[in-house]
Amino acid sequence: MNLFHSTVKEVNKSKGVSDCLLFEWEELWVQNYYFLLQRGYALRPRYHPDWDVDELDYPPEDSYQAGLVDAIRVADGKKVMLKHIPISTEELFISSFVSSYPQTEDPRNHCVPLLDVILMPACETHVVIVMSRLYEHNELPFRHAGELLELAIQLTEVRTPFCSHQDFCRFNIMIDSTKIIPGGTHPWDPSSAPDGRQEGFKGGPKWRSRWSCRPNHYFVIDFGYSRKFTTNTGVRLLGIYGQDTSVPEMSLTEPYDPFPVDVYHLGNLLLNYYNKYEPDETIDRLRSVAQKMTEKDPAMRPTAEEAASDLRCLSQSIGYFSRSRRVWPLRGYSTRRKWLIRLGVVNPM
Repeated sequence: MNLFHSTVKEVNKSKGVSDCLLFEWEELWVQNYYFLLQRGYALRPRYHPDWDVDELDYPPEDSYQAGLVDAIRVADGKKVMLKHIPISTEELFISSFVSSYPQTEDPRNHCVPLLDVILMPACETHVVIVMSRLYEHNELPFRHAGELLELAIQLTEVRTPFCSHQDFCRFNIMIDSTKIIPGGTHPWDPSSAPDGRQEGFKGGPKWRSRWSCRPNHYFVIDFGYSRKFTTNTGVRLLGIYGQDTSVPEMSLTEPYDPFPVDVYHLGNLLLNYYNKYEPDETIDRLRSVAQKMTEKDPAMRPTAEEAASDLRCLSQSIGYFSRSRRVWPLRGYSTRRKWLIRLGVVNPM
């Protein structure tokens, strides 16, 4: 057993996109399987050097995106994610910053905590960071107005002093799904069981509404584009970053203030959700805040602190019955379908 470099079996290397074997970027995890195990993290069987796909009686689970893999922390069985990142960006620095005191004492800190940093053998350009395994926040529908309010309040509260995320968008917002999906899912395919099987998992996992599990905890991840400054005034950047490139002021030639960009990204994310649901008084009031956050002129947008304050004031004026009111997507459920959902007979994702 070589702790520092295991060999990938030739038969396990992918020959095509659809064969579900190991892609080139996954070989890193096979090569370092025993090293990571020694460091206290067990990867799934797919990355074991002796993995034999022929022994499986069901299609092998597919891969993650490059540089990302799930694992189990051996010491306590905690489900975690390992991310292979370059040290040339500020991701490690910012991840460490938001996971250190006094940021960790701030209840408004909704950045994913950094659990560990692993220096890889004979590698001076990359490290592996360890984070809790979370769930994509938008995989399950919102069922109550209060769920959308909770999401908006937590995300506008995010405090990363003098940091600009630069990609405060859909795929970088996660939720702790421990209470919502007690049985868990495959970390890359929410429609599959934790081991990758889909048999007996028809229709997806058994899940509970956010409302029944409240309070929920949302987290911001991925600081690959993020920047940390010494001040939040007079800062200017160039470039077009992130999933949402509709920000009016982002430019390759005209410097812009990155902090209103974060406000726009979040406001546009929330606005897209509000516009997908049937008319509701609470959603309409939330929409008014999101519309301010997406003003074309960045000078007209509220700061993140101002948006959070607006939402807290709004929250105080919204009673329990308004929060608990069911909300329905515009795609149109029939009256019968709505009643079946209300009664718990069906629970579509």
